Amino acid sequence: MPSTHSSPESAGSAVDQSCAVIEKILGLSTSHRESDRGIFIDRGLYVIKQGSSYVMISVAHTGENRDQALVRVTAQVVAGVKPEPALLRKLLILNGRLRFGAFAYEPDGDLILFAHSLLGGATLNPNEVMAAVHDVALAADRYDDQIVAQYGGRRMQDVIEESAWARLLKKAGDEPPHPQLDEETTKKAPASGGKKKGS
Repeated sequence: MPSTHSSPESAGSAVDQSCAVIEKILGLSTSHRESDRGIFIDRGLYVIKQGSSYVMISVAHTGENRDQALVRVTAQVVAGVKPEPALLRKLLILNGRLRFGAFAYEPDGDLILFAHSLLGGATLNPNEVMAAVHDVALAADRYDDQIVAQYGGRRMQDVIEESAWARLLKKAGDEPPHPQLDEETTKKAPASGGKKKGS
């Protein structure tokens, strides 16, 4: 006789099932919002640090009746880069060659993203989720320096580090811990990892 007991992953909507799988992988919940594997931003929105990249996992309803779930794994690759035709052409060519995922351009913030989507719900596989996170992070790490060197902008790692410095310095008060590490200097510091095109 088949068991009528259902696990949290097999109960509820496809979005609930997907969130349960992801939260189990990352050791997160509404009451335990941070672990060594990730951060719980909101139900259906999680951030993981993978190597030098930060990867976001988002879960959304999809399907004609919104009864299915889409799990989108995204890394921000470069910020503040202008959508030059040569850059967009390069990204389209890369999209045609990559075995997995695709580059995208987000006008708000002039961001280049790399993303891959999985079908969520009862069939969502934890190993597949972690493989997607790993591969998205690898792609972001592989191409960020190339894009910055040719087209400008800043690697997301640099943006995050500068933001962290700014927060630390703000907490330290008016006197920065080092005369050259005030907030204004941090903002003006050149991004590491490449030069702008034409320099």
